[in-house]
Amino acid sequence: MSSPSNKRRTRYAASPGTSPNTSPGTSPGTLLLREVPAHAGAPGAGIIGPALERVLREAPAARCRLYVLTDLGRPSAAAPLAAALLETGTPRHVPEWALLHALAVATPHRGGGLGRRLLDDLLMELRADGVRAVWFLPGHGDDDLRALLESAGFRSATNHGLSRENERTDGYDEPEIRPWAPWLFREL
Repeated sequence: MSSPSNKRRTRYAASPGTSPNTSPGTSPGTLLLREVPAHAGAPGAGIIGPALERVLREAPAARCRLYVLTDLGRPSAAAPLAAALLETGTPRHVPEWALLHALAVATPHRGGGLGRRLLDDLLMELRADGVRAVWFLPGHGDDDLRALLESAGFRSATNHGLSRENERTDGYDEPEIRPWAPWLFREL
């Protein structure tokens, strides 16, 4: 079961020989996926950009998850290499779904496979927490992320697998899921 979002978690360290290059001219390091508290000053907030503030305005903080990919070979104060922002189901229960709001790699580390590594580790983490499906609503400028998600098995869907309890009705505690929109969807 998932721990509260205000606690740090670390999972899925990779051996040095299996992780992609983290910056030009350096050898691979040991990469680690961590969940950090989602707030404006959090590690990875700069990578995610304005999506973090928008999601924190629209969703309860207890349902927001911010994951960062760090290189253990770098100083502990070094900025993360990549980050992902998700919203999950009710925090008191095992979430059955997650909405991916953003996934980004820091500019100097792009092109080395870190986005794919972050996505793979993230999906493994969510599956371990009991999440059964991940949704993403592509917007303007999301072509690269859309291509990454489709290469990882996400498919276009409209209202595939959505139940009435996942649609926003009158409670602030449920995310707005627009079943008519062209979502990308993957079962875990």
